Amino acid sequence: MSRLPHTLTLRPVAPQDFPQLAPLWRDAWASANPAVSTVAPLSHWAARVDAEFGPPCSTTVLVDQGHTVRAFMVLDQAQGHLHQLFVAPGAQGQGLGAALVQQLCEQLCPQGWTLHVATTNVRARRFYARCGLVEAVVDRHPGTGRERVLCRWVPPSALR
Repeated sequence: MSRLPHTLTLRPVAPQDFPQLAPLWRDAWASANPAVSTVAPLSHWAARVDAEFGPPCSTTVLVDQGHTVRAFMVLDQAQGHLHQLFVAPGAQGQGLGAALVQQLCEQLCPQGWTLHVATTNVRARRFYARCGLVEAVVDRHPGTGRERVLCRWVPPSALR
């Protein structure tokens, strides 16, 4: 897994971060889903941020020295379920996603955690496999109907 670059800070989301989340999410989602011809307008993503990024979930952000959000994750820690993890397209491939996953594994959910990934998002599926997650059940997202796969991370100590 990856260590966080010294120029970035990992912290809980702050009120000043919220305006950056919807555009980052939209751009990163579009980057991860190039076959989708139409991406929902920014208002759709802003409404989802308002609806999904609060309790019982917590949001963690990676910000640069200029306070620009470069990545975020939304976690229901009590359920051990990661709802969202996205890295800005211009920051992908720099270890930011791996640093967030490392935070999940070592600090937030060391007992294990799950997430769903769209079956068509091959890049994300490979990323999570490299991070040690195993694919399990395939189903459909209850809202969109898109096919997705449940991935699980189990601590290495539990596999012995």
